[in-house]
Amino acid sequence: MRRLMIPVDVSPAQGTPRSLRWLDVATGRPRSARVARVLDDWDYAGRWWEGEVRRHYLLLETDAGTTLEVFREGNDWCLSRLSD
Repeated sequence: MRRLMIPVDVSPAQGTPRSLRWLDVATGRPRSARVARVLDDWDYAGRWWEGEVRRHYLLLETDAGTTLEVFREGNDWCLSRLSD
């Protein structure tokens, strides 16, 4: 899986994601994906003693067979890893 750590628009913003949109860092073009299923989800508390913010991670499979790892930190979503 490639590490990206880029902002991603998730729809719907609350609940289980159904679609994602982000800017491809290699081409500069927008990309999108429809979520076929959630493979896994987990919480990461981080270094709470240093004030690190809690993240909720989701491992997603798209309808094209791509695996994406996204996380939510507060109200913001991030595409952390992608495997095509």
